[in-house]
Amino acid sequence: MKFVLFVVISGSFLFALGGCARKNDYMPPAGATGEKIFKSACVQCHSPVSGKVMMLRPEMANKEAIVERVRDGKGFGMPAFPNLTGDSVQSLVEYVLENSVTQ
Repeated sequence: MKFVLFVVISGSFLFALGGCARKNDYMPPAGATGEKIFKSACVQCHSPVSGKVMMLRPEMANKEAIVERVRDGKGFGMPAFPNLTGDSVQSLVEYVLENSVTQ
């Protein structure tokens, strides 16, 4: 019985994580601010911490690293956002960098 409960709980946990793992087809509206994009596309998995939108590791606290992560995703937990390009991805990156803290 404990094994069945463990399997059910583990499966539910993995299913919940899977919601953040797929390629995301989010398309920002024209002229969307970085804040609007973050609140529409990112906040489902990235909850603000201590008044900051994210806590970034030093290697992620730059434009190039964030753009790469947004476009390509990472592993099981971070989906790729192929529709975030040009001004929309730059706006998002600027918002994240201005409103985050580096660990």
